[in-house]
Amino acid sequence: LAVKVMGGLLSTKSQSEGDWEAVLHHRAWSVDGLPEKLDKRIYLIYEDLSPELKQCFLYCSLFLKSTSILQRQVVPMWISEGFIQAQGGSCSHDDQLEEIANEYYKELITRNLIEPRANVITTYECTMHDVVRSFAEYMSREDSLVIQDSNQVAGGSSLLVRRMSIGPASELVPEEWAAIQKQVSLRTLIINCKTNYKPGDSLTACFSRLRVLSIFGDMLARSLCQLRHLRYLGLEETNISRLPEDIHKMKFLQHIVLPGCMNLENLPSSIVKMVHLRNLNMYRLKSSVVIPKGFGGLANLSILYRFPVHMDMDGGWCSLEEIGPLSQLRELSLHGLENVPACSFAEMARITSKQHLDYLELHWSSKGWMELSDEVEKQ
Repeated sequence: LAVKVMGGLLSTKSQSEGDWEAVLHHRAWSVDGLPEKLDKRIYLIYEDLSPELKQCFLYCSLFLKSTSILQRQVVPMWISEGFIQAQGGSCSHDDQLEEIANEYYKELITRNLIEPRANVITTYECTMHDVVRSFAEYMSREDSLVIQDSNQVAGGSSLLVRRMSIGPASELVPEEWAAIQKQVSLRTLIINCKTNYKPGDSLTACFSRLRVLSIFGDMLARSLCQLRHLRYLGLEETNISRLPEDIHKMKFLQHIVLPGCMNLENLPSSIVKMVHLRNLNMYRLKSSVVIPKGFGGLANLSILYRFPVHMDMDGGWCSLEEIGPLSQLRELSLHGLENVPACSFAEMARITSKQHLDYLELHWSSKGWMELSDEVEKQ
């Protein structure tokens, strides 16, 4: 690890004796006050980061050892937290912020502060070495709290932090959940275990300042829309059966992440009013999930995963028609293409007109193949 992180640092310097000697004589080698278990070489790498990159690096320590640090997940979280600033400070266009954040993710890899998982071809999925994680947790101890057992809940409840990650305990007892609800200053809350909500519980009363909310497995949905400052909503594998119908009232919400929400029947019709929505992830949803008409009005949508392709029950309307106007798409995943009866319907998606598209997935099954074979031959 020492060789890798030092190599990562030196690779960012010019190949001159003076620059390398500056690293050799850096004050970080003799810094006082660090616990003995923390590696001073990691501190040296940390000191060399820009202020923005320092925040992004420390944020990665919120992801538990058993989970991956996914680029498509952490980049919008960084942006939602306000870590990413546009160059020159005069423009804050979302596309520019995403490009800068993606470069930060790559730089953390270059410096070996996060590492791509073994046997993963791309760099979109990374982990953090235990030594690096311990350092990041120490440096962010006044702002962040990672809770993995009940003793930490009791011990950390008196400390007001901005970011909290909970899990992977099987369940939080009511007393633990009550202690967590005292964290009124939270901007990021990641819950990786089951919680015990009471009938009168409200997310708003406790977490009104949240910008990032990511919950796995169990969900309190009725008060979601009162989280007025929320930018990122992740509900992976929760038991939620529907999103709030007034979700459009969440004016700042830009990212909705729903992988594995198998009870979800449809998206609320009001979602078409969320003109600032940029990211919708529907991986592992039922193929029958209903997309409201007018979806094509989400002109700022840049990431759309697992859009279900189907014909309207009334006939004559194809869901691909709703993809056509989405000219800002950068990443697109279409599922159920076996349901498209002819190329004329496929053309409604207007894929060739999406000039910003750089990632495309096309999914279909063999279901219905025999019925379509004649049409395929004609086309």
